[in-house]
Amino acid sequence: MLFKACILLLLGCQPVRAGQALLAHPYWDLPASTAAVTQAEPWLVKGETLEYNIYWGAIYVGKSFIRIEKAVDISSRPAWHIVSEARSGSFLANFYKVDDRNESWIDASDLHSYGYYKKISEGNYFFNEWVVFDAPAGKYYGSKMNGKRQVSSFEGQLEKPVNDVLSAMYRLRAMTIEPGTQVELDVNTKRNWRLTIKAEKREKISTDYGKRNCLRLEPKLGDEGLFVAKAGKRMLVWITDDSLKLPMILKAEIFIGSVTAKLTKRTVTP
Repeated sequence: MLFKACILLLLGCQPVRAGQALLAHPYWDLPASTAAVTQAEPWLVKGETLEYNIYWGAIYVGKSFIRIEKAVDISSRPAWHIVSEARSGSFLANFYKVDDRNESWIDASDLHSYGYYKKISEGNYFFNEWVVFDAPAGKYYGSKMNGKRQVSSFEGQLEKPVNDVLSAMYRLRAMTIEPGTQVELDVNTKRNWRLTIKAEKREKISTDYGKRNCLRLEPKLGDEGLFVAKAGKRMLVWITDDSLKLPMILKAEIFIGSVTAKLTKRTVTP
């Protein structure tokens, strides 16, 4: 899928019409935390929004954003609620409408995930699911809805805290990575697996956000999601080589050409 390869991105079906119910994540009703949040990183603050333009080759096809929505309390610990959306531009929407939403709840201190929500609506494809990671109980569980609006539940064992693919980006931003090295993350997308990310080299990258020194990363094949390409295809990510470690460009090879998300703006709105 065009956007699924890149953002939640980073990364569906005919647009969901009124009356077509979506699944509801158990954490949606959590109130904002009233406790002081211990920040894992100085940039990890409420209201940080990263905005992207998305291109198929050189053709502009839509926009996406990733935002730190608010802090909530989960298991008596502060957690950040992260939201990402991708939408097709007006031209593409005439024949291939995209309306994707991904959410994640991550521990404010060690950045492991408490669960995620996903709604993918792209052209004639639709998928909707939510997952809760209960590490103390050693399990994960959730519910999913297919294109026929059939709902089913699932669960499995969880041996350790994990990340989903959206929260993995924030955990990656908190890491110190040097060219020629690689890091691994424990990830769950209804199964447990290891995401390997190889750091390649430093490059100067320019987008509408500006020109920055960046580190080029290649996430290795594991499963679907923001930082994973399909079999035989590559995924490349450029993050700024500074304290913010902003994902400047995400580029995914697809069945015809490539899809690229380019950072246009970073704002912080308390």
